[in-house]
Amino acid sequence: MPFLRFLYDVARGTALYLAVVAGGITVFLIFAPLFGYVPYKDGPGPNGAAPKAGWVAVYAYAPRVLSFGAFLALLIAVGGLLSVGLIRLAERMHAPAPLVRVGGGLLTALITAYFVWAGGWFVALPRPALIVGIALGLVAGAWLLPR
Repeated sequence: MPFLRFLYDVARGTALYLAVVAGGITVFLIFAPLFGYVPYKDGPGPNGAAPKAGWVAVYAYAPRVLSFGAFLALLIAVGGLLSVGLIRLAERMHAPAPLVRVGGGLLTALITAYFVWAGGWFVALPRPALIVGIALGLVAGAWLLPR
């Protein structure tokens, strides 16, 4: 039974990671038009700064961004599983808590950067969303995932 408890703990941690990182990126992209940023654009050319749009743009982009968020969550789930597994392994090896938090934060930020960048390539995820994802990965790995 300890192995099943460990698997449940890793699954729960991965779900928390996905809620924080994929959910945070999705919320960022939904409300980005309020601050003059276009999260999605049909046609060639980069995503980027645009004149500040109002709530109409938020409502217009929200369905597509929600689908991006769900797709991104599927793509970065492996990174979350890897991050949580390594943090739990360090805890089981009785590593000092500050080392687990600092190391877990940095490692999770790097893993998140790789998986969000790779997954974001499919949906043309803009650079600010990648930065938000890395910051959320750092917070998740240093604060939320370790016990």
